[in-house]
Amino acid sequence: MFTKKSLVLTSVSDSAEKAVLTLENDGEMLNGRLRLYNFDREPNGILSLGFYDQKKVKKCGLARSGNMLYTFKTDADLSDNFSCAVVNFIGTKATPLMFGATQNNANLEEVLGKFEGEILEGEASAEKVEKKLDEAGIDYDDDLKAEINCAIDEALQEDDKCKNCKYKNCFYGYTNSVQEQEEEKKSSFIGDIKGQIDDLFKNNPKESFLEEMIPNSRWVRVEFDGEGDYYILGLIYEGENIKYVCYGVPGIYQKTPPKQLSGYPVWFPLDNEKRESFGYWLTYQDAESGESIKAIVE
Repeated sequence: MFTKKSLVLTSVSDSAEKAVLTLENDGEMLNGRLRLYNFDREPNGILSLGFYDQKKVKKCGLARSGNMLYTFKTDADLSDNFSCAVVNFIGTKATPLMFGATQNNANLEEVLGKFEGEILEGEASAEKVEKKLDEAGIDYDDDLKAEINCAIDEALQEDDKCKNCKYKNCFYGYTNSVQEQEEEKKSSFIGDIKGQIDDLFKNNPKESFLEEMIPNSRWVRVEFDGEGDYYILGLIYEGENIKYVCYGVPGIYQKTPPKQLSGYPVWFPLDNEKRESFGYWLTYQDAESGESIKAIVE
């Protein structure tokens, strides 16, 4: 059982949106943080985090604790290898947003199917709620029922209308703007994924050729399917600080970048005299903000 682990989640819709999941096991509970990156605004509705571990689904409610930051607690019985997904609920509609896994061969469709099925099976319908109220001898008239349903729908679909609601603030753990600013100062993208980065650099071979070609950088080659396929991970420094986090895939030059790379892929040939021969498609993220950036590498 791990003590601390971090994992990068990517968008299900292949957009540039990302999230970093950080888990810490204190022996009794699993404490987690989820920070969103490259989102234009906070998602509407209610976010739920689901783990798929040892063929079982574990669901966790996410409480907002800062700008693009959510926290949760759950039982400390998660194994070292798991998949997870973030699902957004607006009314009764569940939409998968993000996906991540500790195993590179995790099946996205299978995990989302298991997670969504489990959630929808447990989702309380209006009929079930009314049945419970009837069993308890609780009743309210149709006008009041319609008013409550309307208020709930508006709150879920138009999040800004009730952002100052004291009940919602209490439920989601909203903080004031000063606390949010302090939280932003303390957290960074590279800080959130440091554990995962350290593991990858420790357990994978160095890509020395790229280190020689790109000044102030470190690179590793990460195999992901057991059949020789790999991607590369790089850190580019400014002085002693990490300026960019880079990801890349090998290939032969083509006009359209590979679909699996989000952000702004750039072509980096290994031979400048043969720019359309073998090389790497590279994407860059700002180490502090996590935002994808346009970079020129020579």
